[in-house]
Amino acid sequence: ALSDTWRNLQSIIGQRDQELALEEVRQEENDKLRKEFAKHANLFYQWLTESRQQMMEGSGTLEEQLAAIGIKAHEVAGRANDLKKIEDLGAVLEEKLILDNRYTEHSTVGLAQQWDQLNQLGMRIRHNLEQQIQARNQSGVSEDALKEFS
Repeated sequence: ALSDTWRNLQSIIGQRDQELALEEVRQEENDKLRKEFAKHANLFYQWLTESRQQMMEGSGTLEEQLAAIGIKAHEVAGRANDLKKIEDLGAVLEEKLILDNRYTEHSTVGLAQQWDQLNQLGMRIRHNLEQQIQARNQSGVSEDALKEFS
């Protein structure tokens, strides 16, 4: 009976070692996914922050600012593919039930909201600049006076 118990225990230990090895591989793959998501998310967040600052800094004539905002708005729209990549990686993480990521504080939803806010900001600034240009052209008030009013 003791010999049978010992053989059974050796078999169970072997099975457990295999299970632990498989779990280690799974955890390493999960960690690679976390790192990949974090790399893309952190870079995207950095770009969002820098773009927001550039949009808010507006310098030059109203027409120059409008042109710069148009270029930046086009860039924001073009970065939708980067957001899609992050969303796809986030979906893989969720599918694998990976709900924590120590490599980033950013989430798919948060980055999507910030990207949308940046897109909206570009449209509002463009609309505001167009109104200022129209007001300047109709009223004859100098651009410096308009800036002072703003």
